[in-house]
Amino acid sequence: MNLTFAGDGRFWACAFLGLGLPVCLALAWVGQPGETPSALDAFVRLARIAAFLSLGVAALAVATRGRAALFALLCWPASLAAASGPDGLVLALAALAAALLSPRPMTGRYRPARLAGATLAIALVVLARPACAPLAGMLLVPFPPPGRLARTCRERLPLAALALLPALLPALLPALSAASLGTPHPAGAGHGPMALPVPLPGFLSGLWAVALLVPLVALRRGPLPPRAERLWLSGGALLGLWLMVGAQALAPAGGPGGLQIRDLLPLAPMPILAFARGRIGTAAALRWPALLVVLAAALDAVALPMIALRL
Repeated sequence: MNLTFAGDGRFWACAFLGLGLPVCLALAWVGQPGETPSALDAFVRLARIAAFLSLGVAALAVATRGRAALFALLCWPASLAAASGPDGLVLALAALAAALLSPRPMTGRYRPARLAGATLAIALVVLARPACAPLAGMLLVPFPPPGRLARTCRERLPLAALALLPALLPALLPALSAASLGTPHPAGAGHGPMALPVPLPGFLSGLWAVALLVPLVALRRGPLPPRAERLWLSGGALLGLWLMVGAQALAPAGGPGGLQIRDLLPLAPMPILAFARGRIGTAAALRWPALLVVLAAALDAVALPMIALRL
């Protein structure tokens, strides 16, 4: 079954905006029962939610591969719960960087703009979470053919180095050391490892599991990136995970709690970029298993605000 209308970026961007907005707003305020946020606090939360949604819409609009996976990442309940805090911006910037680097091959008149935008997005992520420095490895893919290796290295390596520079700031400015290496922020009151301010119903957890697993089995059309690129990006994600775990182990006693799922989400765009399949031909047709994540997000948009109103 092909669903051509759902294959382009406009569908995914509109679905993310329409389904993510009510959940972001509901989860942003339910975490403070009995408290009335100040006008400044409310403005900051709304601004962060607006930035998260805007960056997410941009990522889904410019991606050429892996839109369904990026949509699932951005609409994952833990991601929407983080939208009103700094973690949401980090995740959305990482997703935008992967979307900008998704074309294979990276050619055309928008190529310089895509590379510059991805470099800036990764630099901002690394500035906020130095443990996410391996994201700079995305700037080196797709790997060039042997005849163009030297030219590509001259072009891409400076961009990767520029994106990594913010990781050195905590060492140069001790005042930033408290946030260095991606030490998790306090999550506040939460339920389970996702630190949601509301309990996620069991049927929603099951639906998300099905929505994430079925497409992996059912959607096998289109070419995968070369094995070298898959190993490179997967290794970068594992390196980022190791840095985060190491930072948590070295954190002073009495600091924030252990790692939560939301702390690892900014690394997810690397495996998405590694395993996102390319199109066959020029059609934007989409098969039905990819829409399971839209169904899960739609039920979240109904159920989570209702649960939040009852608390």
